[in-house]
Amino acid sequence: MHTAPSTLRLTWRLPLVAGLLACSAATNPARSVTDVGTVPNPPTCTARDVGFSVVLGGRSVWVFGDTLFTEPAADGFQWRSSTWSSTALGALGPFEHALGDDKKPLQLLPHTAEETAFNLAHRDEPRRLTPWPQALVSDGSRAIVFYVNMITGPDGMWDFESRSGSVAIWTDPSQPAARVEPPLFTDDEPDWGAAAVLVDGDVYTYACEGGATKPCKLARVAFSRVDDRSAYVFYDGEAWSKDWRAAKEIFDGAPLFSVHYSAYLGSYVAIYMEPGGNEMRVRTAPAPEGPWSDASRIGEGREPPEGFDYALIAHPELAREGGAVDVLSYTRPTGFLSQETRLVEVRWR
Repeated sequence: MHTAPSTLRLTWRLPLVAGLLACSAATNPARSVTDVGTVPNPPTCTARDVGFSVVLGGRSVWVFGDTLFTEPAADGFQWRSSTWSSTALGALGPFEHALGDDKKPLQLLPHTAEETAFNLAHRDEPRRLTPWPQALVSDGSRAIVFYVNMITGPDGMWDFESRSGSVAIWTDPSQPAARVEPPLFTDDEPDWGAAAVLVDGDVYTYACEGGATKPCKLARVAFSRVDDRSAYVFYDGEAWSKDWRAAKEIFDGAPLFSVHYSAYLGSYVAIYMEPGGNEMRVRTAPAPEGPWSDASRIGEGREPPEGFDYALIAHPELAREGGAVDVLSYTRPTGFLSQETRLVEVRWR
């Protein structure tokens, strides 16, 4: 693996004034929300989305979804569905990108033989079989990446659906992760991994699906048994059940978001972007299962030229001042097949 250092492109730290003025001091838990730049894309890459992160191998390692580049890689493709970069703990750059010998981003979740054959057969069409990464958790030496197995195309960029879901085990941030296949979760189940948090040896993972709203359900599994489907239990609103169909909605969230424990706020914090909009929202709870507070608006993402911002995610390993300042990121479309990962700092009251 080759790594390419890339320096963080800092803006002049423009406060998101419009969003803050619209929030009253009584309802907005954020004292300020400040844009601090972007995570640079790898060389020749025009788009990259998502951006969950954990501590692995002593660094802050970030996992991205679809990554597009202008020049074909050695395999002839101009895309990857999962890539990664990293930065030092306590720093927002420089970022190092995981690249192959061809200087193109590596695929974090390697394709199966079936997926590779399908993708080669449909190389000239907007069709793919590929895993999309979701949230991940880590104990510092071993990370668990949730993902969904997708089929995309042929009818445009919004023509995609999940076929199943699973996890990947990742121990060496210089190498791709190892997928657990056959998949753990069938296409009947929700897409677990919209968010995930590790608490006292247990992984709590959310699935948030629906229309204009995204009601979230919750599953739990021991970190040591994430690859054992029989070890998962699901929250029914009062207790834990072995039947995923018993899982009840606990709050409205987003398809991709983050949950972490904030010692500064003394609570679990769910941070997400308004589905289909650019409003940054936060909820708090005493436990991963809740009860969750009503959503509070903390600010606005930068309005994109088209579409909407999404995947607002916290990076608690980069928090400062005992958690008084959190670092967040989100995906912002900038044009056709073009995206950036914007960074903001939230100072809590």
